[in-house]
Amino acid sequence: MPLSAIKVKCKLAVMLLIDMSSPDWQYTETIQKRIRIIKVNQRERCLDAQNLDDGLAFTLDAASDVDLGKIKRAKIYHATIKVYTGELTGDLERHLAELSLEDIRLRRSLEIMRQTGSKLKKFEVIQIK
Repeated sequence: MPLSAIKVKCKLAVMLLIDMSSPDWQYTETIQKRIRIIKVNQRERCLDAQNLDDGLAFTLDAASDVDLGKIKRAKIYHATIKVYTGELTGDLERHLAELSLEDIRLRRSLEIMRQTGSKLKKFEVIQIK
């Protein structure tokens, strides 16, 4: 199961911790997705959304030129998204292991990442219509 399969609550906690630990994010690709907006966080400049292709919830950072004030909750949009990947490094893995002591879903996801060698993913919406 990729990191994107973690529920939004868990994903937000992971992404906050990942941002603090500053992994070396590498640009992978730009994709187009139909998404339904779950939550708009203008202060943190991020969106919680559901990918309509597979039904999974995920969090997207918003590029600085994306006007979050025009994005409405529960509405369906076509989004252009940059995908970045990062490695699960020693310090980051230790931080996630500590956090996972309180969250069984995060613990299970971390175990799967270790077993499969999965990479972390970060998403940035650069255009939304």
